[in-house]
Amino acid sequence: MQSSQTWIQALFYLALITVSLYFLQFYILSDRLMVSHHKVTLKKHPNLPLRFNSDGTFKILQVADMHYGTGLTRCRDVLTSEFEWCSDLNTTLFLKRMIDAEKPDFIAFTGDNIFGSSTNDAAESLFKAFGPAMAARLPWAAVLGNHDQESTMTREELMSFISLMDYSLSQPNPLDPTKQQVTTNIDGFGNYDLRVRGPPGSHLANQTILNLFFLDSGDRAVVDGFKTYGWIKESQLSWLRGASKVSLTGT
Repeated sequence: MQSSQTWIQALFYLALITVSLYFLQFYILSDRLMVSHHKVTLKKHPNLPLRFNSDGTFKILQVADMHYGTGLTRCRDVLTSEFEWCSDLNTTLFLKRMIDAEKPDFIAFTGDNIFGSSTNDAAESLFKAFGPAMAARLPWAAVLGNHDQESTMTREELMSFISLMDYSLSQPNPLDPTKQQVTTNIDGFGNYDLRVRGPPGSHLANQTILNLFFLDSGDRAVVDGFKTYGWIKESQLSWLRGASKVSLTGT
């Protein structure tokens, strides 16, 4: 009799612990789960596929070398009279103005998006740097420069993180069509291509008429004892030639 009561009590406590953990996870921790002070949410996707407009235009806004820091990092290489009030916020405001003025169909961020040595939180800096593009709900993509990885993330981690941000079409690397997984036999991170179709309702509506190729040019290197910048490697060129051939022939 006593043994039966012990088993019943054990099952009761086990059920109580299970319910408590469930409550803790879904009603308390889920609301507090944060990534760099941002609540975890499902990624918001842009309208796809990318395509030309009915008037035959497809406007790309290219943004390079923002060198974003914490959001309040001071500007460099400005007049002494401007230094006191010039910061990352000037970059944010300028990017917002360009988006409003140009109304691009797509934004390409082409490296040195953040200035790694000026921030101790790469994720937070990325959110702020790409914030205007996400706020505008525009499709965008990015590659890395030589400064992006100087903070708290490796180049692989950076590209993986960027690929998960709202409205981002960035990819860590191209997919291997035979394995349906990211290609590993290619140098760098951030090698991929995006395809833009013809105008809606036209005879080119379902055809790719523009390919946007993104390549990781690396960060820094040492050659024969001399420090220099990275470069695009043969494995990347091989992939580029193959992807270009597929685009041209459709095979």
